[in-house]
Amino acid sequence: CHLYGYGSYGICIDPTFSSSRLALVDRGVVFAIAHVRGGGEMGHYTWYENQGKYLTKRNTFHDFVDCARHLLETGVAKPGALSCEGRSAGGLLVGNVVNMAPELFCAAVAGVPFVDLMTTMCDPSIPLTTEEWEEWGNPNER
Repeated sequence: CHLYGYGSYGICIDPTFSSSRLALVDRGVVFAIAHVRGGGEMGHYTWYENQGKYLTKRNTFHDFVDCARHLLETGVAKPGALSCEGRSAGGLLVGNVVNMAPELFCAAVAGVPFVDLMTTMCDPSIPLTTEEWEEWGNPNER
């Protein structure tokens, strides 16, 4: 079983066609999408603004771990055969969950991961940093 997640910017991850996903499914792999707080699947204010960014960002990671546990508990995924994936801000998600619950995942794919959040957000000279403060906050402010 392969679990995909993103959980940032209020973006909904819709189950759209993907040839790379099809290649997995054709080989018998279950492809699952974790709709976690930080995304917009359950509403912009409640799911994203109020429960999935800034100081509540940890909810995103806990939700993903809960989704992984659910797949294992229901038999959709087998122990030792659950992988996870996230790209960009989803790479931050993957980096956190494999550290929070390494026993759940046999492999992780972090595509172009955004994993050094503090260094990036503290340095306004890095391209796009100031634009990202709306999502991640500005640690230079007290």
